[in-house]
Amino acid sequence: MMSVQKANTVSRQKATGAHFTPDKLAEVIAKRILDYFKGEKNRVIRVLDPACGDGELLLAINKVAQSMNIQLELIGVDFDIDAINIANERLSRSGHKNFRLINKDFLEMVSEGDNYDLFNIEELEPVDIIIANPPYVRTQILGAEKAQKLREKFNLKGRVDLYQAFLVAMTQQLKSNGIIGVITSNRYLTTKGGGSTRKFLVSNFNILEIMDLGDSKFFEAAVLPAIFFGEKKNKEYQKENSNVPKFFKIYEQSDIEASSSVNSEFNSLIELLEVNKSGLYSVEDKTYSISLGKIISPENYKEPWILATEDEYEWFMKVNQNAYGFIEDFAHVKVGIKTTADSVFIRSDWGELPEEQIPEDKLLRPIISADQANKWSVSLVGNNKKVLYTHEIRDGQIKAINLEEFPRAKNYLESHKERLASRKYVLKANRNWYEIWVPHDPSLWDKPKIIFPDTSPEPKFFYEDKGSVVDGNCYWIIPKKENSNDILFLIMGICNSKFMSKYHDIAFQNKLYAGRRRYLTQYVNKYPIPDPESIYSKEIISLVRELVNNKKETQDINEIENRIEKLILRAFDIESLKY
Repeated sequence: MMSVQKANTVSRQKATGAHFTPDKLAEVIAKRILDYFKGEKNRVIRVLDPACGDGELLLAINKVAQSMNIQLELIGVDFDIDAINIANERLSRSGHKNFRLINKDFLEMVSEGDNYDLFNIEELEPVDIIIANPPYVRTQILGAEKAQKLREKFNLKGRVDLYQAFLVAMTQQLKSNGIIGVITSNRYLTTKGGGSTRKFLVSNFNILEIMDLGDSKFFEAAVLPAIFFGEKKNKEYQKENSNVPKFFKIYEQSDIEASSSVNSEFNSLIELLEVNKSGLYSVEDKTYSISLGKIISPENYKEPWILATEDEYEWFMKVNQNAYGFIEDFAHVKVGIKTTADSVFIRSDWGELPEEQIPEDKLLRPIISADQANKWSVSLVGNNKKVLYTHEIRDGQIKAINLEEFPRAKNYLESHKERLASRKYVLKANRNWYEIWVPHDPSLWDKPKIIFPDTSPEPKFFYEDKGSVVDGNCYWIIPKKENSNDILFLIMGICNSKFMSKYHDIAFQNKLYAGRRRYLTQYVNKYPIPDPESIYSKEIISLVRELVNNKKETQDINEIENRIEKLILRAFDIESLKY
């Protein structure tokens, strides 16, 4: 039973982005760290947790150290006095004497300036081990002023998350050749915005292992967690790093076909972290996909890391070698419109408004959102959702409409003027108060395009040529060459395939909870495409046209999709990659 005191601490920590680490997971992290200190039995190893909370990670590493006959000095820092008191009580009960708890904000213990050794040595000496689960708080919650201070203090770039500041501060406090094991968001592994974090880690650490815990829900957190293990580089003596960075990845697998191919069953989720072979495993009524392999870090840190088994990496490289090009070579991938006031601009009940406020037909355009997405094609029958589209092409340029020419639209928009005019960024950009923020080129909506949702458990790329506008929770693809619809059908065939889902998972590692993937421009642009003129590509195009233009029974669709899968393998001259 959790004490009232601890429950209150939990509540406060959740409000600040921190989450307690389950004891069994803490022991797994501790064991992996201490494996690098097996021969260190004649000295005291100094361990720091800079956001120690109730002391779980310190207790775990002490427990593991005792079983390995390793002596530790434990140091915990936390700004929450209640958490410090609980940690003190728990560590005292454990019988360990050599510990010190500091009630301060770890980040505030860093001095200003360029001195690499930023900490007050008398207060906190460099340590051999850092084990941590620092709080994850994004810029929006931190506030602009706090985020800017962290940027300046820790030389951070772009959007700031609190754990990034902790990474820099922890690295400064770790001895050369010291070991860190830290729980973070897994976003930096694969996102464009994570480039600066990847660069920092590669520059300062010999990467030992990364565990991507994915959507396995080992503990309650606002983000999908990953555990980074690294050895701090010695700047004076750069030894050759012969270690090949390892990765361990676990995600819940909802695919029914995959669930029937389970390797073995386990009693608890934590046991899966000791699995040493890739495959499918079950715990109770859930199936998990586990991958073990190596980390490939491209020379350009802006490119995401690739976490792949030997077979996956070999397959991935062969696909790229045999590709004729990538989607970005043939088409433009764009995000949908951003109104920044959807309830004003997008409605299904325009006809129910007072007649003098029903916008002119010319301005009301059908709009497709993520909830309508489907493979191959969608029906707009019964879709009454329309967007009041505030832009047009005038004198060859994208311009906001003149409200005086559309009196009913003017009446409607003015009835919402207070809200629309409060969008300061619109006015700051010298735009009209009534404009959609990101309208795109109005002349492109009538052209054939592929639309797909931002987030989906399976690919849902579909064809649209009826002039619909694309909502901001979707993306759309148009060919670079005018009247080049064949390339759209080839792209759609590739994108909707199991082949490409596997490629996506290897290349971009970006699954969310419940197996949902993110389909962002930066990923879809990099999808490989076979030679559009090959006989296999032409047959794929023909089959996709058939799926788009003719209503089919489910069985017929499945048969055609299976044929497309086989043709894709032939087009890339490659065999299927098995689980």
